[in-house]
Amino acid sequence: MRIALVTSNELPRADHDLAPLQAACAAEGVTAVACCWEDEAIDWAQFDTALIRSTWNYVARFSEFESWLDRVQARTTLLNPLGALRWNMHKGYLLELKRAGIPIVPTELVEQGVDCDWIRAFERWGELVLKPAISAASFGTVRVARHDRARAKEHRAEFLGRDFLVQPLLGDVLRQGERNLLFLGGQYAHTTRKAARWSGDHHGVCGCIEPTKAERAVAEEVIAYTRSLGFGELAYARVDLANDEDGKPLLMELEIFEPSLGFEYAPASARQLAAWLKRQ
Repeated sequence: MRIALVTSNELPRADHDLAPLQAACAAEGVTAVACCWEDEAIDWAQFDTALIRSTWNYVARFSEFESWLDRVQARTTLLNPLGALRWNMHKGYLLELKRAGIPIVPTELVEQGVDCDWIRAFERWGELVLKPAISAASFGTVRVARHDRARAKEHRAEFLGRDFLVQPLLGDVLRQGERNLLFLGGQYAHTTRKAARWSGDHHGVCGCIEPTKAERAVAEEVIAYTRSLGFGELAYARVDLANDEDGKPLLMELEIFEPSLGFEYAPASARQLAAWLKRQ
């Protein structure tokens, strides 16, 4: 069995998951080859599966990347499935999850070409987090101080051609960081903690922790919703949570596209994914 671990030749930071996953695949008798999606010489049909891993530059080359996805889908098995990837690329899925009853960080989606009512946003939420709706590796994600309308308008103007998310800055993110609950083949694997990261930062995972019962319950609810969409069991899904001021976990993002998986801290989870891939 041969698997392509799809990465990029323009990584903003190292992909620390590749080496542990390649080693785990080798232990299962599976050949895992790191391949850059931009490499036009690759015949993707030589692989049983193309597993999207760290294609983190796709944001700047979105149309090209979408065309690449279609080509690869026609040549081999794409994981996660193309329908799941397309659904997850645009962070507007958060509002869909909210309508399904899942607690999310308060989110306003501002469509491309439209500016936000910044006075209202600051009055509602105080300090803000701004990000493009299609983003990877903290691309375009900034923290804006309370009432700093000039900074907010300046950042929105930079991304006026993109849909945009406006959210409150959760104090829990600054105090504890995000909790990233990882599911592999639909089964819970481990949880990592990640410090707050803004556009241009390269701070990463801070190690493994145990999630609370409430965090685990929200994460399981999110995974159950993805099953209801008909995607099947996903090769990987990372549920990113932080608490509100009452200590209740809120979904910040659901990553089923190209998240860091924390395998350097949880090698057993790399083996769990390798075994699941082999069974597929």
